[in-house]
Amino acid sequence: MTDLPAYLSESAAADSAAIKPLSGSRKVYVQGSRSDLRVPMREITVQDTPTEMGGEPNPP
Repeated sequence: MTDLPAYLSESAAADSAAIKPLSGSRKVYVQGSRSDLRVPMREITVQDTPTEMGGEPNPP
């Protein structure tokens, strides 16, 4: 990997919103091309969109 210059690594920060878990989602691991390789992905649960008439389903 590439080493960052000291002035960049000291000032680098992530937005707290980018680190928090997403509501309606969870982290899953899918087996890769080898049995010892697991690829992380995010599974998202789709919910109906609220409308005046109750709700509108969203496609998966």
